[in-house]
Amino acid sequence: MDVQKVANLFLIFVLIAAGISLVIGFVVAVRSTNYKKGYICTFISSVVFLLLIVSWYDKASSNIFMGTIPWILNVIAVIIVLPLYLLVARFIFKKATKGQKGTKKKFTG
Repeated sequence: MDVQKVANLFLIFVLIAAGISLVIGFVVAVRSTNYKKGYICTFISSVVFLLLIVSWYDKASSNIFMGTIPWILNVIAVIIVLPLYLLVARFIFKKATKGQKGTKKKFTG
């Protein structure tokens, strides 16, 4: 693999992880009718995915002898965008659960 292919795979993996984290958080927020629980699930899964992806990126970039500056720029850019992503996810969850308070039916028996 060359440097560009590893960098492209890094960004693709980050986008896939963001989508999976958003779906996980959305399902939790809608099922629990609590946007905070969905936000926390999204936050935790995003951080776990980011740690896994960065560790893979570190190994892959060292195998192809990638320089330090491109590695740092890619990782720092993702870390800077993460809070913005989480803020947007919070607003999405808040909007999705806005009218659901008290609509969850309780089953007895």
